[in-house]
Amino acid sequence: MKKKNVLFGLKNYVLGVFCRYRAERHMDQKVFKKAIRNYGKAIKLNSSDYALYSARGCAYLDSGQPEKALADFTHAIRLKPTEACLYSNRGDAYAEMGDYDKAFADYAEALKLDPKASATYSNRGQAYAENGNPKSALKDLNRAIKLNPKASAAYLNRGWVFFEMGDVEKALKDFQQAQKNEPESSDILGSLGQAYQAMELRDKAIEQYNKIILLEPKSGFAYNNRAMLFQEKGELLKAHSDFVKAMKLSPSESGVYNNFGLLLTGLKDGAKDAVRFFALALRLSPNNTLYMYNRGLAYLHAGKPPQALNDFNKAIQLDPERGLFYCGRGMANFGLGDLEGALEDFNRAIKLEPPSAELYCNRAQVYTDLENYTAALSDYTAAIGVDPKCAFAYYNRGAIYQDMGQYPLAKVDSGKALKLDPEIAVERAYD
Repeated sequence: MKKKNVLFGLKNYVLGVFCRYRAERHMDQKVFKKAIRNYGKAIKLNSSDYALYSARGCAYLDSGQPEKALADFTHAIRLKPTEACLYSNRGDAYAEMGDYDKAFADYAEALKLDPKASATYSNRGQAYAENGNPKSALKDLNRAIKLNPKASAAYLNRGWVFFEMGDVEKALKDFQQAQKNEPESSDILGSLGQAYQAMELRDKAIEQYNKIILLEPKSGFAYNNRAMLFQEKGELLKAHSDFVKAMKLSPSESGVYNNFGLLLTGLKDGAKDAVRFFALALRLSPNNTLYMYNRGLAYLHAGKPPQALNDFNKAIQLDPERGLFYCGRGMANFGLGDLEGALEDFNRAIKLEPPSAELYCNRAQVYTDLENYTAALSDYTAAIGVDPKCAFAYYNRGAIYQDMGQYPLAKVDSGKALKLDPEIAVERAYD
């Protein structure tokens, strides 16, 4: 009878491995569940096999259930306390849960048992990166690659450390090396896409997402990122189509609704619809201050400054050190005729945010309405200092010079504005 149990257990284990492989390729939660069920059946038939608990723990971890993975890895360690990979796997579970002290302790134990485990160095390197220690992360990832020059995960993880450090060219080289070792990995293709996007090589980035979609037609991630690239290129119909597909494929991803809302906000008469999609994003992520800010902007575009003010107030309450949110509230207060409130908000935004032409122009408009033309001129000059191609600043500064009777200066500024943006006179006439 025991022999029969072992054979049935092996069958369920093989089924579990197959299901997990399919699930990892397509990130299909239904298939993950099937894999977990099969491992569970195998465990019932052979509860003393540590490998079964380890396999189910990996499936739990891959499906976003680190607490359950932790329990399985811990049970596996009790059965086989000398198996290095079990500690490494449990370290991954702890890292996923944000308990880095316990994660690092497990990684150390794994490396004590197997000092040449490239995968453990790679995983610990990723944990160091997530915990804000890029120096230690690079040290571990370099070690992982030295031990195994074909370790795709190590190149991928190191690439992301470089990416976060702002060295996109080094990141790209690592992603490319990872792809040589694993040409059909969606994670690697997606990383390449994001690197190309950061370098503004949009067509190359789109090419990576096209490959992902061929491999995984249900990848909401790929459609969402490709949509953003189409939007950047001004191909709005393609962007719209991809966002719709992304929302259908990833209905629980708040970022997709937010990104679609941003697209709609930029379209003529699209702001009202945009508000609805930002609301969907906030329903999934209620405390996301950036979504609140974006919905506030949509309300402003839709001509609803009171609702915009409410969103900006909530965002500031949750994150009072973000200058961007004060800028938004300043625009709402300006729309409501509260010039002093708008001025106070723009002052605060300028203190908190890096200098930007938009901020100086916004405050200049308040100063103009307050008839403080000297301060307005100073702000428009500051805006031009930050962005010498800011037609809006030249045009408005020229208008103030015109009103002050300084016609030569007005003529120079007006000429520069029209050269930078030939339609600005028409646009300003309808502001």
